[in-house]
Amino acid sequence: MTHIIKVNEHGDLYLPSEVLVKLQPGTFYSLEVQGDILILRPERSGVLSPEEKAAKWRKWAASHSANSPGLPDEALRRENIYD
Repeated sequence: MTHIIKVNEHGDLYLPSEVLVKLQPGTFYSLEVQGDILILRPERSGVLSPEEKAAKWRKWAASHSANSPGLPDEALRRENIYD
């Protein structure tokens, strides 16, 4: 069965309700484009293991460390936190 989807000026996709009822709530989907066809493939549940979360956080932190000035030591003192 063919369904028509609409893309607005911001690039948002609008799916017909008959398509949405077939999708599982909370599931992440990857979008594959094959010519004129868009394919939605279910991804993992989106829940990361503690190790994956830690690795993702370390990667994010490493990407920002060179660009930020950091905090001076006095900013981390208890008596200065509440000023």
